[in-house]
Amino acid sequence: MALYKKFLSDDGKIIIAVPNAEAMNRRIGYYANLLDDLHKLSDMDRLFGHKRYFDIQSIKKLVTDAGLKEDTVEGIYLKPVTTDQMLALNFDKSILKAFCDLGVLYPELSIGIMIDASIG
Repeated sequence: MALYKKFLSDDGKIIIAVPNAEAMNRRIGYYANLLDDLHKLSDMDRLFGHKRYFDIQSIKKLVTDAGLKEDTVEGIYLKPVTTDQMLALNFDKSILKAFCDLGVLYPELSIGIMIDASIG
């Protein structure tokens, strides 16, 4: 991340989005003994190009270690069940929007973590 800092102007911002190891659906899978490690990548994760999972503490540490200041932290989409289950349930668009809105408020449970950072 420090590599990108040098490209920022004094009032520049960087937006970082990473997959969340501690997302609600992953936690449920873990507690249901369907997932043995919250940080383990699935075949679908690899297909999406993910190299690893983060949690809020680990991504915040990368930001501060790079000499950046975290301005905002938000979640990206609250996903309570697996993708197959989501598709089978065929949620109404209003429910899907609610998952998006709640995700912003609860980054610790969302499938992704987004940090808006600037030069400290």
